[in-house]
Amino acid sequence: MRKKGLSNPAVVATVLSSPQGQKAIANSQDAARKGISTGITFLKILAVGGLLTLLYYKVLKGFSRLSEDTRYKPSNINVTQARARAEAIYTALLGFGANYNTVENNLTGLNHNGFIRVYNEFGERRSTTLVKMNLVEWLQDQFKEDDIAKLRFLIKGFF
Repeated sequence: MRKKGLSNPAVVATVLSSPQGQKAIANSQDAARKGISTGITFLKILAVGGLLTLLYYKVLKGFSRLSEDTRYKPSNINVTQARARAEAIYTALLGFGANYNTVENNLTGLNHNGFIRVYNEFGERRSTTLVKMNLVEWLQDQFKEDDIAKLRFLIKGFF
């Protein structure tokens, strides 16, 4: 059985050295350049889009408050108490080493809507590294997984 095509290297060299062969090589190189250029342009567009999305959500949009959930009981603390607890938690988290006991004491006894009030009063605050974080992000950043599990037991459905 005979193979069809350009299986003989001498024939391949002859075909490629012909004017049509040179034209085919040039066309394939142009197509490869266009494909690579299109791929790089696509990656640039994705990178710029990702940066713009990150800029919008982290810088321009800012903190979005949670509304209290009517399916649960009303908050068991008022706004002033929530503000005081948020300040105490922030003081416990700021600086070197977080004080877990203070955070736990301030979250103990809160119902679902009470935690929402503390969360809203905490807002977004800067850490020592100047990164803005909300209360849940702070807690996840500062504590180990076993401490987070204890906090999850106190406040269900937030982290």
